[in-house]
Amino acid sequence: MNKRGLASFISAALNAPFIALLTFIPLIMSQGASNPLLFIGITTFFGAILPLSSTYYLVKKGIIPDIYASDRASRTEPILWAMVSYLFGVTALLTFNAPFVVTALMACYFVNALIMLIITLKWKISIHAVGVSGPITALVYQLGMKMIPFFLLMLPVAWARLELKAHNKKQVAAGAILSSLLTWFQMIFYINFLLPMI
Repeated sequence: MNKRGLASFISAALNAPFIALLTFIPLIMSQGASNPLLFIGITTFFGAILPLSSTYYLVKKGIIPDIYASDRASRTEPILWAMVSYLFGVTALLTFNAPFVVTALMACYFVNALIMLIITLKWKISIHAVGVSGPITALVYQLGMKMIPFFLLMLPVAWARLELKAHNKKQVAAGAILSSLLTWFQMIFYINFLLPMI
């Protein structure tokens, strides 16, 4: 496999929906919920399956050029679809009284997607970096410093996006840093202030 092939593989393997799936499961299991399979099902569907399916649908219909929406101008619609999915996910988690940390992360996905949508109108920020750094920040917030090594996943992701010339260094760094900051402060706000009032 050449470098470009390896970069394509890494981009596909470490995509945002797959990282979401891997993030929600340990968060749910750490909470000792009486019905973890229900919450795993909700987060898997609204956090991974539906956003990914909508992207494939948009590709099939020729609305976006590829599953990564490589053209910045084509990113609006897949992000909007993802936002709708995340919002339904938040609603479902609230309905079934999911642990605060689980609902909080789904809400982070929605708000982070909104911020990325606004940025994307003018600049091509790295959604891959956002999709890795944000969820890992949530893991560190809830499960502690032992989760920090997972930030090393950013290294192959950053390399892959640069190798494919999908982004430059500033776009990758901005995605990673911004999503971490947004997620950290949202988790504090949702878990300690907003969700207890709902």
